[in-house]
Amino acid sequence: MSRDPDFSPVPDRVVTSDEERAELFRRAEELLHGDDIEAARELVMEMHGADAADLFPRLEESARSAMLGLLAAEQQAHLIEHLDEEPLREVVELMPRASLARILDLTDYDVAVDVLKMLPPSESVRTLSGMQTASEVTPLLRHADETAGGIMTPGYVALHKEMTVQEALSFLRVRRPVAEEVYYLYVLDAKNRMQGVVALRQLVISSAGTRIEEVMNPDVASVLPGTDQEEAAQLLQRYRLRALPVVSEDGVLEGIITSDDIIDVITEEATEDMYRMAGLYGEETVFSPLQVSARRRIPWLIVNVATLFAAGGLIAAFEGTIQRAAALAIFMPIVAGVGGNAGIQTITIVVRGLTLGEVEPHDAQRILTKEFLLGIIRGVVFGLLVGGIAYAWQGAWAWGVVVGVAMMLNMLVAGVLGSVIPLTLKAFRQDPAMASSVFLTASTDILGFFFLLGLGSLLIDQLT
Repeated sequence: MSRDPDFSPVPDRVVTSDEERAELFRRAEELLHGDDIEAARELVMEMHGADAADLFPRLEESARSAMLGLLAAEQQAHLIEHLDEEPLREVVELMPRASLARILDLTDYDVAVDVLKMLPPSESVRTLSGMQTASEVTPLLRHADETAGGIMTPGYVALHKEMTVQEALSFLRVRRPVAEEVYYLYVLDAKNRMQGVVALRQLVISSAGTRIEEVMNPDVASVLPGTDQEEAAQLLQRYRLRALPVVSEDGVLEGIITSDDIIDVITEEATEDMYRMAGLYGEETVFSPLQVSARRRIPWLIVNVATLFAAGGLIAAFEGTIQRAAALAIFMPIVAGVGGNAGIQTITIVVRGLTLGEVEPHDAQRILTKEFLLGIIRGVVFGLLVGGIAYAWQGAWAWGVVVGVAMMLNMLVAGVLGSVIPLTLKAFRQDPAMASSVFLTASTDILGFFFLLGLGSLLIDQLT
């Protein structure tokens, strides 16, 4: 939120269609790479911060520097409020240190904190000392990232329970808070301890002489500064709150988390879970530098190679069986692939439930029972389907039994592992999305091959 209630850095131009946005980006890239500086300045200056943040990573390095140099302090502040972590780091590196303090004064407090934490300690201290909002930002620096304290803002409106509604409205006119601060008005005692909360609507519709104590709600949903940001997001989302107060263990109000902050958290956590299920760590986009993408993608692929060698070793152990019944090799990727996809379905649903707080530890037995039964149903359906195809193709009942039973067993295992892997990670206080799909597909590949080739070895005479 802006520090000045009269200042709004949001330009009038809002792009409403993908075609218009694509044309805007094309024109911006053309001007930033050309010689018409004034036209480029006019275009980027009227661009909304959200669109500027989408454009920035798409540009080549020289054009990024040019774009940043054309933006006034207010537009630079609005830009960094919309940037993801990786391009934000690049912008911070490009910004002259002499102007950084002024720009951070125009950003949300939590954004300023994020930027200051990106700087080397000496530069961070020097920048902070030059900020007019240093007294508000400094207390936030002690809180860890991804906690309620790390994303809260100290901007809120405090009332006393002895005030009247008329006095409270007069106070608001004098205080002139920004929009995000006025959804809820917090009633505090002399030591800033939470007494209750009043919604702005309740204040407006109440009689002028009514005391705040009479209209406030003493039951306030709140979180501690050390609460995980994902838990805070779930609480705010569950109760459809506009803001969530952050209080100390002594009940002292330290700040609030606004709905805007929570939208960012939900997006960040959803992206993180999606990436981790695929074995990716850190924030990455299609425009990330080549070396960054390589560093983040390769490690889990190495793990995947190790699991594939294990699968290859298993296949080698059944080399004689494959030589006698070569068609088994055709059904190997089918049994393993369908089982893996079934397990991914289960993992996706379970991880979502854990992430949103829908699944608690005591639900594990219920989830496992359901997925076990669902695995049986899927196993029977696909076992009969694929086994029937194998029988019709090879013309022997043994082929239908081997392929069908292998498919059924792998589908059953896939459902169970799809539940067990994320639940186990959660039980050990690890992110349930952490490369779950990598472990799952490795397991269904190895077990699928084992079931198919093992059964094939037992019935090899009937197969041949």
